[in-house]
Amino acid sequence: MSEAPLLFLDANALASPVTRTLLIAGARADGLRWTWSRHVEVEADRHARGQASRTSIVRKTILGTELSPTAQVIEDLATDTVQDRHVVADAIRAGARHLITTDVDDFAFDDLAAHGMSAVSPDYFIALRFTEQAYREGVDLLAAVQKNPSRTAAEVHRMLGRRHPRLVAQFAGAYDATPVRADPDQPSTIFRGIACIRCETHLDDAVGLQHGLCPEHRV
Repeated sequence: MSEAPLLFLDANALASPVTRTLLIAGARADGLRWTWSRHVEVEADRHARGQASRTSIVRKTILGTELSPTAQVIEDLATDTVQDRHVVADAIRAGARHLITTDVDDFAFDDLAAHGMSAVSPDYFIALRFTEQAYREGVDLLAAVQKNPSRTAAEVHRMLGRRHPRLVAQFAGAYDATPVRADPDQPSTIFRGIACIRCETHLDDAVGLQHGLCPEHRV
């Protein structure tokens, strides 16, 4: 039996407690693996807002997981900035198949393709890859910890429309609630790479490379 694919979570996905919870709870429910490196964790903690739980605290006290190894060489990558080269190099070092990031366009296609990877926005990845049960587990967990103000699972689903419009559209029938309108500043690039989001098959046609799905999984 093949090992479940590994997701490498970028700092911008981890710094949002909502996105972080959806990703980790859903990945766990669907049998996917996830990780991140020290470089990513430091950045996620640095960008956490207000009273939000720091990623390092969540990892140590709730998840009990270890950091993935840090890459030693980043100079041979095509990705533009040093910070982003650290991220993609650590994802490569970890053996990840998908780099989950809100800044997909920060990562060079050549770096991803050379290592059989894809960079995918959290909203798009969860919508296409997670089962409804995995989505429900994430939403239920968010509702359980939401205190100020408290919200039901249906209300959480409704509010997710702001930053996760594709996700709530995918699971529109899961709750009796109409999602709020999406914020206008949604990322313009939501996929880049050569691994199918649904099955990790190598993508080699124009439609697949654009949408992140192999022919078998395109609707």
